[in-house]
Amino acid sequence: MKIALVIPTFLSGGMERVMSELANHWGDEEVHVDLIFLVKHEPFYLINDKLNSVSMPSFGYKKNVISKLFYKVKLLFYLRRKYKNLNPDVVLSFGEGYNLFVILSTLGTRKKIYVANRSSPFKELPFILKIFEKILYPIADGVFVQTSLAKKVIYEKLKHKNIKVIPNPIKIIPQISVQKKNIILNVGRLVPEKDQSNLINIFYEMDLKDWELHIVGDGPLRNKLEKLIEEYGLHSRIKLLGSQKDLSPYLSQSKIFAFSSISEGYPNALCEAMAFPLPCISFDCDAGPRDIIKDQVNGFLVEKRNNEEYKAKLLELIRNEELRERFMKASINIRESHSIEKISNRILKSF
Repeated sequence: MKIALVIPTFLSGGMERVMSELANHWGDEEVHVDLIFLVKHEPFYLINDKLNSVSMPSFGYKKNVISKLFYKVKLLFYLRRKYKNLNPDVVLSFGEGYNLFVILSTLGTRKKIYVANRSSPFKELPFILKIFEKILYPIADGVFVQTSLAKKVIYEKLKHKNIKVIPNPIKIIPQISVQKKNIILNVGRLVPEKDQSNLINIFYEMDLKDWELHIVGDGPLRNKLEKLIEEYGLHSRIKLLGSQKDLSPYLSQSKIFAFSSISEGYPNALCEAMAFPLPCISFDCDAGPRDIIKDQVNGFLVEKRNNEEYKAKLLELIRNEELRERFMKASINIRESHSIEKISNRILKSF
């Protein structure tokens, strides 16, 4: 089977990380994989040299409507040329914002097309894209979603008959030998849906003088978060550590992983922390955490936006080392159920 994987970029992000893991694993397993990017860029994630080919457009666009329109037309023909030259049996596209475009690019090519929805099932598309979604998604041979809730919502909206729930594979981050410190760790892009500002508020209100909050990630809200930390006078105890390729040192020295998202497609960072393992606490946001955390068994799952309960449960984790150990022994089981071998095979069988 020849598979063409289509994605905008391999810049830092959950969607990109998952496709890189699948592509690299299939390369090692000698599956014929062609990786096609939609944007010219410098990849953040490593790409296995065993892939059949890796390509990206040589052209770009300027930030105006006309330039972007011409870019999309050129990109459409670029993809169709790629399909003709590479002759894949299956095309797999990642990301709601691009799936419609990729489906459109396969029309008349007789290629099987599968799309993977990666965002919260409640994320609203612009009106015109909603119309195209209803027209184009039924053309796809299959739709991959990450949670049972996403399957329910998408089926009610689009009535597609082949929607499969396949969670993300988990990247096992190796532990290194360092001394554990009183650190609460959060990993995620600094964007509204990750809601690190609320986590900073919680940390401030709890007045945890002998603990630190470390946030790994970067994004458009960095300046806003820096100002909030400065306003609270917590620059010595809250660290914004930027985007990091190697999370081992940060997970290894931390004692607790605190997830603050209010909207998720599937929480890669939370899964990686559970598999590490670290004791985890998360809000029960729209989708994701409830599929992987069994409350009080392998972590704490707190009602969305219930800061008082979050503070109480976080304090319980801080004070109770035995509870932290119990959560870690239970959460590490996710390594087996979400292994790259199992998830990649499920996708191949779906094709």
